[in-house]
Amino acid sequence: MVSQSLLEAVVADVRRHCEAKGYREGPGVNNFVPHDAVDAFGMAGQLASAGFDHFLAIAPEGHIYGYFLERLGVPVLSVFTDYPPTRCDAEDDLRVVEGGRVLLIEDDVIGGRTLRLVVEHLRQFAPASLALYLGHTKGIQHLRNVPAEVAKVYVAEDFLKPGDREGLERRFEAFFGNLLAGESSPASTSTASASASRPNLG
Repeated sequence: MVSQSLLEAVVADVRRHCEAKGYREGPGVNNFVPHDAVDAFGMAGQLASAGFDHFLAIAPEGHIYGYFLERLGVPVLSVFTDYPPTRCDAEDDLRVVEGGRVLLIEDDVIGGRTLRLVVEHLRQFAPASLALYLGHTKGIQHLRNVPAEVAKVYVAEDFLKPGDREGLERRFEAFFGNLLAGESSPASTSTASASASRPNLG
């Protein structure tokens, strides 16, 4: 089992990551805390190798889980939606997604309005396909509200095997252990450490 001190160090690093992108916790914004940091690390490793051309965090909460991809050296683009959701603003040049397989990163889907705004905004850039990674547990998700344009939804419960948890925790400890020494988490490393025992995510 991963020590509480390491989990707290990772959560603190996630919060710094989100704040460095210009976001703060507050009304209408979920706390910058991954539901399960170990699962988020495991999913990042698998999704990084799943054949996507671009990864797009829906800010602010999408960066909670985009953090783990970025720590594996995967570039993550960003769009922002306000709350209650009325608009979608690009924070990066999204012309790069034209013709590409795009993975949207979000914590949850409830009413689906945020996702619909993002999908509509992306239409002008003509991505080849859209998929969605939701970092929170499947039980809170209202998957019926995912827009039809999203071809596939990824949640940890569907792709991480319970029997692999012990090995994943060891890789998590090895990857993030330097945080306990007060160092920054690694910005780039081989995804192999996070993606062992990888199922087919295609």
